[in-house]
Amino acid sequence: MGQTKNDFPAKQWMEVSPQEAGVNNPIISDFHKELERRGKGVYASLMIKKGFIIYENYWNGFDRNTPGNVYSVTKSFVSTLIGIAIDQKYLNIGDPVADHYEEFCAGPAEWYKESITIENLLTMSSGIFCPTNAGFNNRMSISQDELNMLLRLPMDRGKIGKFSYNDANYHLLSRILYQATGMRPVEFAQKALFNKLNIMGAKNGESYPKWEADAQNINYGGFGLWLCARDMAKLGYLFMNDGCWGEERLLSKEWVSQSISPQIRTTQKDIYYGYGWWNRKINGIPVFYALGSGGQYILCVPSLDLLIVFLCNRNSMAFREVDCLWENLILDISRGAEGI
Repeated sequence: MGQTKNDFPAKQWMEVSPQEAGVNNPIISDFHKELERRGKGVYASLMIKKGFIIYENYWNGFDRNTPGNVYSVTKSFVSTLIGIAIDQKYLNIGDPVADHYEEFCAGPAEWYKESITIENLLTMSSGIFCPTNAGFNNRMSISQDELNMLLRLPMDRGKIGKFSYNDANYHLLSRILYQATGMRPVEFAQKALFNKLNIMGAKNGESYPKWEADAQNINYGGFGLWLCARDMAKLGYLFMNDGCWGEERLLSKEWVSQSISPQIRTTQKDIYYGYGWWNRKINGIPVFYALGSGGQYILCVPSLDLLIVFLCNRNSMAFREVDCLWENLILDISRGAEGI
């Protein structure tokens, strides 16, 4: 007899066989064989159906408690924190960036920086000129005044309101979060999110996860968070449950809906961006996901009540293999659900 939905994983995820969660065992065993054969740089793979773990495996010295650098998956956490801060009346999504940092408007008037809002930052549509290949992150990491660098970045007027991916948008959001709440992002996260989801530090039992920070000890918004696969899954599960964790609402349903909806078309065909979450369809099946460089994924498939997590070695080619594997896996599980 199949399992009904596990509404809340409490402190530990419950584990059942794929068959008990309504997934044919051969689908998962075939996925595992392919992952073993092709995914040499994968550290962790985790699959959750109806709230139960149905597949979990680790490689290259990792286990369920080993944190990995999730790179730009950090953005999805920062967006979540911005949503919580808005719910708690620290911020408004339509706030101009200049309301929080007047210096942001320094520079030529034709840059129109005064019109840029928090929502522009969330959707990567601010027009801030900071190409990902320009070495900005390296310069920022060695600077003693990262905030000054961020506030004085030039603008590309033609890109305002259009998708242009760069880390500066989310580094600014991290700074705005700090300015509005008076807490470093990791401290606000610990109070409003990590404690609620029981997301802790590494094996040594630190009170909160490692999150890299700038010279002023303000956590980076675009990258730098380290998490184990099970803790990554908790953010996806929170969004799969409309912002509720057990009986407690951590995030408004409206914010969840806006975050995972296609707010803006990206430069890739049929892929959209919300508030820190990517959005696309796999053969008509809606998927929203957090994505980090090199194959870090939190993949959410609401119609299948399915959540998939990957942690990978950024310097390997694992992400190319992982991309094919998860797409095929979703299709296989979908066909199984249809009885094909």
